[in-house]
Amino acid sequence: MIEVNKVYHKDWMQNELPDKSVQLIIADPPYFETKGDFDFIWKSFDDYLIDVEKWAVECKRLLADNGTLFWYGHAKKIAYSQIIFDRYFNLENNIAIEFNRQTKKGVENFRCFAPVSERLLMYSNEMGWDSSLSLIHQYDNCFTEIKEYLYSETEALKMTWKEINRDLLKTTFEGGGGRAYNMLSRTRTRWDFPDEENYKKLQKSGRFQKPYDELKSEYEKLRIDYENQMRCFNNYLKLYDVMSFDQEAHITGKYDHDTCKPETLTRALILTCSRKNDLVLIPFAGSGTEVAMSVKEGRRAIGFEITERHVEMSNRRVQEIIKKPELFG
Repeated sequence: MIEVNKVYHKDWMQNELPDKSVQLIIADPPYFETKGDFDFIWKSFDDYLIDVEKWAVECKRLLADNGTLFWYGHAKKIAYSQIIFDRYFNLENNIAIEFNRQTKKGVENFRCFAPVSERLLMYSNEMGWDSSLSLIHQYDNCFTEIKEYLYSETEALKMTWKEINRDLLKTTFEGGGGRAYNMLSRTRTRWDFPDEENYKKLQKSGRFQKPYDELKSEYEKLRIDYENQMRCFNNYLKLYDVMSFDQEAHITGKYDHDTCKPETLTRALILTCSRKNDLVLIPFAGSGTEVAMSVKEGRRAIGFEITERHVEMSNRRVQEIIKKPELFG
């Protein structure tokens, strides 16, 4: 049994986690010959990309159908990784992150526009509209019983949509609530639950005899179940696909690692794309930022790291949060 809220001293590819068991993956892998000894272990970039594909396949095995994957990369190299990951996942965003620590002095010495950003790919398992993993497919399946009731009652009227809107809902096709109910056609891929006013109008036809309160209660329960099954995305921080974060050198400087990510950025990703008690996988734990911040935000985290001193540092960082949880912040 794998213990959570811990960084393991091993290659993450030997993780022993069950299929589709992870709701969020935050991966800050080696960028290839950029910074840190771990960036220079491949003989060639092609060899590096072979490993990237292996990593993508394992992420696909582990990520839940409603999960999210974040994959960091260098601005000049991330396109190669994106081509690979695009084969397995649905690209949601290619995010540019500017770290405020980046100096803007001496830009005249560059022979290109001065690099001040890194890239972050965001992926989901939500595929095309006809896939079993598509949002439309999930939405349709969740409300099957209610939809069938509404469909059958509507068809029993033996009226055209124009007649329903005109004679029962007392509205034109383009006007108000009648338009929403008109979407309850078997030929359409989406539908809207009728509001109480329109439903009571329909009841005057002699059909739709189930009480509205009862029907609405059933719908709300299913809606909550559906939303809990959806990929979590709560963008209350109002982030965009271009982000700016402070490097937080006063924090990252405490940890002996070449590519330590800031805590504020990491917390933003976790809070936006996961729920309490979700399992978060950190394949390249490094200084432990992602594992520690996952624990801080009430998630269950598992990290892997091949450098022993980084493992020890990461686990100390996690234990500090477990022993002294913050009440605020």
